[in-house]
Amino acid sequence: MMFYRFIWWLCNIIAFLLGGITFRNTENIPKDVSFIAAGNHRSSIDPFLIALGMKRQMAFIAKDSLFRIPIIKHLLIWVNANPIDRNGSPKVVIEKTVELLHKGKPIAIFPEGTRNKGEEPLMSFKKGAALLAIDAGVPIIPVGILNSNKTFGRKTVIYGKPIMPPAENDKNSREALTETLREEILKLLVN
Repeated sequence: MMFYRFIWWLCNIIAFLLGGITFRNTENIPKDVSFIAAGNHRSSIDPFLIALGMKRQMAFIAKDSLFRIPIIKHLLIWVNANPIDRNGSPKVVIEKTVELLHKGKPIAIFPEGTRNKGEEPLMSFKKGAALLAIDAGVPIIPVGILNSNKTFGRKTVIYGKPIMPPAENDKNSREALTETLREEILKLLVN
């Protein structure tokens, strides 16, 4: 916890030096329940940007290959990142993530699945955020991140209103929740 706070303050200082960050609609962040913060993904700093606007400690899901680099591995562990094997069993990834959510840890994930390097504001979404929200019974907070792909200049992080998952966990429910999430993040990006 102490090192997480240290990293949180250090990232705030670095962000300030690179142009600053504006956080909008932070009142939409639940204060006492677990949730999934799901945002667009343009840069490797996006998880940090999402977390900097929160007053609570987050957990993160990161591809396991990042944990093979010693310095990055320790940094990821210190900021509550949990490795997942993207080529492994999806069931194990889901169970591990739902367990984190049930322990009260909010998590940040990126439904695009990888960084968007194209011109479109969003790529197609994978259904993982919807599946996790339904399985864990937690809301999804849509997050729009602006200018994270630029080293210098002000970044803006906009937190949308919580989206409650449906009770049903079937293909249609997951697809509908995924589409709603994509539409809400798109609204945040073009506002």
